[in-house]
Amino acid sequence: MIKNWLCAVLIAASAGAAHADVKPPPTAPPVAEQTAPTPVRPALFVARDEDSAIYLFGTVHVRRPGSDWGGPAAQAALAAADEVWTEMDVSDASQQQVQMLIFNYGMAPPDRPLSSYLNKAEREQLAAAIARFNGSPEMFERMRPWLAGMMLSVMPMMQQGYEADAGVDRAVIAAAGDARQRTFETAEQQIGFFANLSDEAQREMLLDAISEANEDASQMDQMSEAWAHGDLATLETMALDDFRTNYPELFEVLFTRRNNAWVDTLTAELEGSGSDFVAVGAAHLLGDGGLVELLRARGVRVERVE
Repeated sequence: MIKNWLCAVLIAASAGAAHADVKPPPTAPPVAEQTAPTPVRPALFVARDEDSAIYLFGTVHVRRPGSDWGGPAAQAALAAADEVWTEMDVSDASQQQVQMLIFNYGMAPPDRPLSSYLNKAEREQLAAAIARFNGSPEMFERMRPWLAGMMLSVMPMMQQGYEADAGVDRAVIAAAGDARQRTFETAEQQIGFFANLSDEAQREMLLDAISEANEDASQMDQMSEAWAHGDLATLETMALDDFRTNYPELFEVLFTRRNNAWVDTLTAELEGSGSDFVAVGAAHLLGDGGLVELLRARGVRVERVE
């Protein structure tokens, strides 16, 4: 389960690298074209004070094409927003920089190839996963474990028809009109979250991706369905519970620290006036350490928009 939300942090950025090095198998199922977007009703929250409102909208960073990005309430909130926030710049213009950063931070030194992190049985499992998705063993051997784990997580989604270009964040930016676009983090910061993980945490990430590489997309499908219906209980169970328990270092880096930094920014925004629309991965809104409860703990009134 860890792969789904690890990918969510950098999926839009890393997908370009994945496409460059990996081709979906020829047996990959075709994605059915739809003539009209499928309606969705993801969860939307609003934090208010006397003269400002911040709408909190949880996204999924990869989807199959063919659905709306949000329901009527979210679309109305975005249309009225003065500023629109995303985790990082997801524009096409940022992709060249992102791929350069991935190369700089994700490639291993010659004396520490990927295979050196694995025992014989694990190397065999890795080779089988790479072969299943027509990947390049030579390319993977030159990757650090965090990047190899990321690539292995992207590949099954690609095979099942999930696309970064169909991600909600990109759709929000495309629909944002004249609203000022703002980001919480730079691409270099986001890649640094992975690149600065301990060797053991990177190894955990890689082993998890290897073990899940032979599964189908059913779990991702369930999470996408829960997101589309605003089913926060299911999202929290699938996205956070196992992650929090079994991968504490990753959870601390990817959720706890970032959520606390973002809530500082949002609290400062509330000191001004106007309307902001915040579109970040849905997992960042969930649980006691999510943005909704962190804002409430600071005395901010936050309500779900029905």
